[in-house]
Amino acid sequence: MRLKIPYNEFEQLLSKYFQQKLISQINLAYVDESTIQVSAVVKIKLKVMEATFPVKENVSVNKVNGSDVTLTHQTEMAIDLKWERVLELCEDVVKDMLEVQDNNTLLVHLDKIDKLNTVLEIAEMQSIGFEPDYINLCFVLK
Repeated sequence: MRLKIPYNEFEQLLSKYFQQKLISQINLAYVDESTIQVSAVVKIKLKVMEATFPVKENVSVNKVNGSDVTLTHQTEMAIDLKWERVLELCEDVVKDMLEVQDNNTLLVHLDKIDKLNTVLEIAEMQSIGFEPDYINLCFVLK
């Protein structure tokens, strides 16, 4: 079973999920079959001020193992985004969904996403790929 999600729909879903509190203006762009470019504006609140800065990362799907997806990311910026810090700031939003494996690797626990739980109860994800306009999700029924 294949599910194709247009990038603009996924961008809207992410924007609603993050509610523009810490991450806004999310844009996805095709790079190749296993990689997309994610750009966004990240808001950091410090004790005395608030700062926003644009980020741009290439995110690749490395492995799909049941409901866990391993992603690697590579920045196109002069500074490397420290995902541990971003996840600390977003903890109320991402909860147990994202786990930092090392500087360039994230583990996404799809079963922690409420909207996917129903699907994952009856189907197992096999792969995630990208086309110029779509994210392709491939499932097999359990």
